[in-house]
Amino acid sequence: MTLAVKGIQHLNLRVADLARARDFYVAVLGFRVAFAKGDTVWLEAGGDLLGLSLGEADPVTSHGAQHFGFMVDARGDVDAWSEQLRARGVACEKGPYDRSDGRSLYFRDPDQHLLEIFWVEPAFLSAPSRS
Repeated sequence: MTLAVKGIQHLNLRVADLARARDFYVAVLGFRVAFAKGDTVWLEAGGDLLGLSLGEADPVTSHGAQHFGFMVDARGDVDAWSEQLRARGVACEKGPYDRSDGRSLYFRDPDQHLLEIFWVEPAFLSAPSRS
């Protein structure tokens, strides 16, 4: 089976001032607030998500920020990706694991960018916007 991601579903950035960053992306770039979860505000533009997470970036240990998120179609695809990555010599840094809205795993590309493969519960995707 050949696995493929559906595209870049989100980018998540660490920011020093969450309100300032949110205001910039909303007022200057025209994003809308999709929802907030903990210390992260999710902004939407054209169906894509930008997560702004409060805190300093730590490229070595940050699993919740400074990463690209690739969505897959099915829960089991996350585990299949884990197996495929392992077979190609790529270590998963976290996961696969269940989270409140689905299943996820994190790994690094050759330049040490943090990447995420995830599946989201359909009920979460169809929930009303939570701003």
